[in-house]
Amino acid sequence: MAAEAAAGRQLPPSSGGPGASDNLSYILRVGRALLIGFIRSLFQQHANDHPQRASVEQLSEDVALMDDLAREDVSAADQVSSLREFMLRLWQELSNNSEITSMVHSVTGNSNNPLKVLAEVSETMFANGINWGRIVVFFYFAYRVIAQTSSSWFPAVLEWATDFLQNRLVAWIQQQGGWIAMLNYTISSRCRRRPENTLSSMD
Repeated sequence: MAAEAAAGRQLPPSSGGPGASDNLSYILRVGRALLIGFIRSLFQQHANDHPQRASVEQLSEDVALMDDLAREDVSAADQVSSLREFMLRLWQELSNNSEITSMVHSVTGNSNNPLKVLAEVSETMFANGINWGRIVVFFYFAYRVIAQTSSSWFPAVLEWATDFLQNRLVAWIQQQGGWIAMLNYTISSRCRRRPENTLSSMD
């Protein structure tokens, strides 16, 4: 797996420990900053479709997180920005996949309980394992359930997704060498030949 080849690469650690990229709490905080930035970027890209965009953009938590990361590690904020842009490009590659499109349609209009929808999609997504592509799609669905409901759900969705990151994904990310390992990830040629099986065949 491409991510495994990147294992051992880390975000440059701060002077002494708590900022090291393989630290679980640091990985979680970077992940939360990435999630907020990813969601905001998608709202900006689809501004005309989301009248609630302004409410989401007024959130300042992502700025606070970036400042906190920057104090801990002067290169972290730039790396978070680079990782977010990489995730957005990867999503563009994945967004035309028929399997993912089918999952998107399955949640469209199902807005009575967005947390339940996100939980069901997430369980399906990671039923057969974890990889960077699936994490990007997970981030997209966090955006999607907010986009089709109300920005008032943003805090609840963010908390649920952060808990899922902590309980299900952070340890795997640590094993790969931290978030920076994602930059080595590419969608396999097998997935490009058989796009309908992207989630089951991504490595």
